[in-house]
Amino acid sequence: MTCHRVLAIALLSFLPGIVHSACADHLALQKGDHLCLVGNELGERMQHHNYWETLLHQQFAGQELTVRNLCFPGDEPYERIRSQNFGEPDDHLTHSKASVVVYFFGFNESFHGAEGLTKFREQLVQLVNETRQKKYDGKATPRIALVSPIAFENTGDANLPDGTAENHRIAVYTATMKSVADELQIAFADVYSPTKALFESSDERLTLNGAHLNDAGYRLFAPILMRALFGECRVAEFPAALKAEIDDKNFHWWHRYRAVNGYSIYGKRGEAGSDGTYINRDVMERERTILDEMTVNRDQRIWKLATGQEVSPRCDDSNTLPFLEVRTNVGGDNDPNARAGKLGSLDYLNAEQQQKLFRMAPGFEIQLVASEEQFPELANPVALNFDSRGRLWVSTMPSYPHWKPKTELADKLIILEDQDGDGRSDVCKVFADGLHQPTGFELGMGGAWVAQQPDILFLKDTDGDDRADVRIRQLVGFDSADSHHGLAAFEWGPDGALYFQEGTFKYSQVESPWGLTRMHEAGVWRYDPRTAEISSYVSMPFANPWGHIFDDWGQDFVSDASPGQNYWATPISGKVVYPAKHAGAAFNDSVNNFQDTALRGRDVYPT
Repeated sequence: MTCHRVLAIALLSFLPGIVHSACADHLALQKGDHLCLVGNELGERMQHHNYWETLLHQQFAGQELTVRNLCFPGDEPYERIRSQNFGEPDDHLTHSKASVVVYFFGFNESFHGAEGLTKFREQLVQLVNETRQKKYDGKATPRIALVSPIAFENTGDANLPDGTAENHRIAVYTATMKSVADELQIAFADVYSPTKALFESSDERLTLNGAHLNDAGYRLFAPILMRALFGECRVAEFPAALKAEIDDKNFHWWHRYRAVNGYSIYGKRGEAGSDGTYINRDVMERERTILDEMTVNRDQRIWKLATGQEVSPRCDDSNTLPFLEVRTNVGGDNDPNARAGKLGSLDYLNAEQQQKLFRMAPGFEIQLVASEEQFPELANPVALNFDSRGRLWVSTMPSYPHWKPKTELADKLIILEDQDGDGRSDVCKVFADGLHQPTGFELGMGGAWVAQQPDILFLKDTDGDDRADVRIRQLVGFDSADSHHGLAAFEWGPDGALYFQEGTFKYSQVESPWGLTRMHEAGVWRYDPRTAEISSYVSMPFANPWGHIFDDWGQDFVSDASPGQNYWATPISGKVVYPAKHAGAAFNDSVNNFQDTALRGRDVYPT
């Protein structure tokens, strides 16, 4: 905290006068515009709290606006890390036919203080000028708006910054953004000033951690952003049917743009998996095309609802392309499309038959605790833990390797309870369903911390019915390039922090009230729930690190499943500054020249 306060004093000399609420020329919209949001976590979370878009479609009813959220947590004008072959920013703006680009920057950059202002200003000018040269919709150059960071809320929590130093920095960066907008004659939305006033007057906590809005915060932020962008907000209601349709539209867009298993779609493994006709990329790009079509179908329902028309109870998606029919590897021994030694079978052994096949060391026995035959909810178990009452919690992933469009999200976190002490589960309760790829979880702080790539959710039961009624995207910005290299091996440390791991192919950037942390190609994360600090605990090119444990002395050990190697964590937990990594581990050769721009350009853009 001391260093932040000293920096704040240094920044005071750079502060101009009062920052006005918006540039004189507000953003003008035309019928049929495609608005693309680009930038950091402030914009990224908006698609999960769809209050602003609900106001937008009402205020501009009949304009048939299309909104696509291209934001990633941690994005800066020219530092936006992605997994292999994700595509350049222009590729995605062209795909979305952007006629309006709204940039959200300034928060992460503000941690560079006065020393970073010149670079930030130069990059904004360059970005706007480059954007102006493009015709993403094939017709005209896009209209552009810059959106400032919000203010930092003083939550009253002594574990978090109080916002004094943070707001001094943010005010300076907001003023810099306004000067760029004035110079280049583009729209500017100052949301710093009105959110600062909002936080100071509100009796309700409006952020998760001082820096990032919660659901109540986004509800109040929506009209602020409307006024800052367009000069006025003529509506104040959030009709449930309209918002629900926008939620559904953005759900489908999210699974298209932030697709899990990108490394097996557009990355190197997209070339694998041939059944003699199709490779991985063919099959999963078809799924993304279907998601595009389903998103457009929901756009049209949104336009109708915004103008007061009725829509059918369910969206009709019969107009989409069909899924590609992939040949199964279940077949005869001479099936030419079955990989040698990996021919599938539909003959499954039941639990009793499997138990007979175990060969136990003398003095040991194995007992069935629960099975899918008894509890269908147990299908595809992937992680387990015990609570303080001795109950077994299990996360399940029937959707593995990822959700298929037009199907139910059926992944769960369940509780198995032995009520008579015989060692067998008698009751199965679904604590949370509708999850997606819960590759790991941990219990604590009155709830469950659950991986849902690219997020970590905090789930909580507040009424004692063993059913989560609170669901918060607590941490966001982790990569989802490969679901089976995903967030896993959750473990509480003796320091009270939560540790968890990512495998190779991942390029993550996570915002916090203390700054931005980036990590690529595997490592161990450390998160302190009290202070909301997150850091790269071990940055090392593991392959598939699915194990982490502390001994009685506080020493911890990391297991890497793919090569079968184990690591003493202390010697490899020394600080390294991104993009540097500790040498060694299974994928060392793929990252040891990461700072070579020829290599770096393949995974991180711009080159």
